[in-house]
Amino acid sequence: MLVEHIMTGSMNADMNDIFYKPANSEEWKVIVNSHLVEVVEFKDKGFEKKMAKFQESVATMLAAGSSQMENSQVCLESLIGIGMNAMYYGLFPSKRELQSEMFISSDNPEITTKLMSLADSKFTYPFLKLAFPSIKFHRTIFVPKLLPRLTVDSYKHDEDLSIFLDPAHKNRGAVLSLEIQRLLDGNIPPYVRKKPKVVPDNLVKVRIISPSPLPKGCGKAPLKDMNFDRIVIDIHGGGFIATTSRCHQTYLRKWAKDAKISIFAIDYKLAPAVKYPYILDEIWQAYFWIITQAEKEFGLKLKTVLVAGDSAGGNLAMALTLRALHSNFRVPNALLLGYPALNLSINAFTPSLLTSMDDFILTYSFLSVCINSYIPSDADPAKDPYLSPCLISDEDLKRFPAIRIMAAGMDPLRDESYKLMYRLIKLKKDARMIEYRMLPHGFWNFYIGFGLKAVSYTHLRAHETRHDLVCRLLLEKKKKKKK
Repeated sequence: MLVEHIMTGSMNADMNDIFYKPANSEEWKVIVNSHLVEVVEFKDKGFEKKMAKFQESVATMLAAGSSQMENSQVCLESLIGIGMNAMYYGLFPSKRELQSEMFISSDNPEITTKLMSLADSKFTYPFLKLAFPSIKFHRTIFVPKLLPRLTVDSYKHDEDLSIFLDPAHKNRGAVLSLEIQRLLDGNIPPYVRKKPKVVPDNLVKVRIISPSPLPKGCGKAPLKDMNFDRIVIDIHGGGFIATTSRCHQTYLRKWAKDAKISIFAIDYKLAPAVKYPYILDEIWQAYFWIITQAEKEFGLKLKTVLVAGDSAGGNLAMALTLRALHSNFRVPNALLLGYPALNLSINAFTPSLLTSMDDFILTYSFLSVCINSYIPSDADPAKDPYLSPCLISDEDLKRFPAIRIMAAGMDPLRDESYKLMYRLIKLKKDARMIEYRMLPHGFWNFYIGFGLKAVSYTHLRAHETRHDLVCRLLLEKKKKKKK
């Protein structure tokens, strides 16, 4: 199936694509001469051997997990079974290779979802939690949806969104329409603290992570050296079908502590139980609530808002920004994207997609499962920029905030980030990209226990990139005020 797709996709690809141009072409000169794309080569002694060992460990766990979860649910017994299988496959590498190859070629969404959900299960999370950095304030809330719901055809009818904001203030972005202002001034349903057994349709789960109690509504005095005028809104990855912000705390807590900021992580409901545009609507509804209610509920006067997203979360971060633009609502001050999924068309092809043929983390079959689980039959990712942000027009990209991209050299999705960067550079946007050669998709989550200096280094750079971006934006605002 993959070979057929690659042959069809490559034959139908746009010959004006930068990846069909020679390395000395004008298009690649634009990227190279801009000095806005940095390629990080790791020269640690024995790095390649360590990466090979890491991939071997991943292959062992995939083989052990896929063979166990094929006929069982996530429970304590299945975890014990996975452990036993891991020892077996460690002793018999040929059996491991056969089982992992079977998993790579499988397109069974149930097994894939089960495996990805292991880190979030009640059995494994307590052990994972032991490795999390400590944090002073951690609260889960459920926020109400206040806006009209998005539809599959929303991207065709953006003019209808003028009801959200006064069209006369189209370029001001923070001026609410009378209709929405009345809504916010009225009896807005309070956010919910008590965790429901099942999150109802009218609520979105949001996790708040902060190194200090917030100025309001927390019952404790906040620390004095906090940056309460800026926040990060994080949108987790997981192929739209698995994981939550809970297992992404490996890096979220460190971000919060290092920058002394609060993080609002949106836990949207997952496919295939819900599909597009429901998931994007959950992100949009939560974003709207945070922007309009953060001061009232938590005393946060938001001068700077950074939206971060990895993988599928990067896709949703771009789509969220486009929705805010089309709604004439406040856009984020900056975006931080980790190996984002920018093109969800199953027929799209770039050379980096070839790595999915033997990639243990992001296989072609897994990509297909994610796309088929998330996209309904009446949506078209080849036309809809909310599904495939690579389709966002130049006119809209010109209005986007600062963007930072962190890409992985061994990632099937890597090339789409280069294509986006090429467009951003041509448009003279505030954009930078770092590619980490030899690292696979998902490295933000590899913070714990793999013994790779390169992985620790990428986390350090991620923190530095995010911290630098937020601080620089804040300084720019202060300079403008002085003028």
